[in-house]
Amino acid sequence: MSDVLARARVVLAEVHDAVTAVDPAAAAALGTAITTARTVFFDARGRSGLVAKALAMRWMHLGLRVHVAGETTAPAIAAGDLLVCLSASGRTAGPLANAGVARARGARVAVLTAAPDSPIAAEADLVVVVPADSRQHGGSLFEQACLLLGDALCGAFQHAHAVPDAALAERHANLL
Repeated sequence: MSDVLARARVVLAEVHDAVTAVDPAAAAALGTAITTARTVFFDARGRSGLVAKALAMRWMHLGLRVHVAGETTAPAIAAGDLLVCLSASGRTAGPLANAGVARARGARVAVLTAAPDSPIAAEADLVVVVPADSRQHGGSLFEQACLLLGDALCGAFQHAHAVPDAALAERHANLL
């Protein structure tokens, strides 16, 4: 068990370092872009896709109009909307293609990536660089840092707008 706890300490230290390395102005700009968009779409693949869905859910709980790209009930993206893509490599085919569609439709594109010189960063109006150099396997650090950063943005919005927890609970899923 001590090996597991030692590994957990490494993970916590890496996540701390990654989140605190994010440019505060870029994080604030992302929060503003999300909260001022007509509709927000989240897009990612793999485990980053699970993080994107978690963040979309939390923003929905806060009362924003939010969808996950590619889901059957997601409407068309349009001017005034925002597409938020998560891609550590900045080369994930689906989000990269969707960034092009969003821009062609007049929507803004925000990207969380570990690769600021990547193709998807070049398509974006706003780039948030999330460091991902890690001793962990796969893209774990990127995913963990994006979730924590995203939850912090949601918490800051909730606090700034005095949204009570009860309002979030009212929007929580209630069907089995």
